[in-house]
Amino acid sequence: MSTDTDTDTDTEGVSIADRIVGAWELVEYSTTTDSGTVDYPLGLDARGLIIYSADGFMSAQIMRPDRTRYRSPNVHSGEVSERSEAAGGYLAYSGPYRVDEDNSAVWHEMAVSLYPNWIGDNQKRNVRFDGDMMTLSSDPLVFRTTTLSPALVWRRTTSRSEQAAS
Repeated sequence: MSTDTDTDTDTEGVSIADRIVGAWELVEYSTTTDSGTVDYPLGLDARGLIIYSADGFMSAQIMRPDRTRYRSPNVHSGEVSERSEAAGGYLAYSGPYRVDEDNSAVWHEMAVSLYPNWIGDNQKRNVRFDGDMMTLSSDPLVFRTTTLSPALVWRRTTSRSEQAAS
């Protein structure tokens, strides 16, 4: 029998802590307002990876793929406008994580972050699995007069050795 957090009968009874470990590719990053309007903060074709290690660390990288390339070949020498646009189209953080099985959640501790205000934060992500897909969402966020519900849908990646074997 499936549960709300697990609709794949092959993994029934497997803990979130066991299921989450590995690499996941972004399928969709969206926000939904309380009135039902859906937006895609980094575009419909946003790309990303999130990786959960077995020893309790995670890293998330999400980007708008059409960001303008720097004119300079030096990674630290982009013009202010180039760096501003690049950062505005990118979301990244890494650090320890812990799973809350009772509440179907994972907590991310931001040890490093592109957005400096997140450094040191612990943020809850609600977890739901459906086959090889994982949805991470946060509790609704209020910005001025708008309530947003972010959701990120991820697909488990296959390892290079699995790709070579197929």
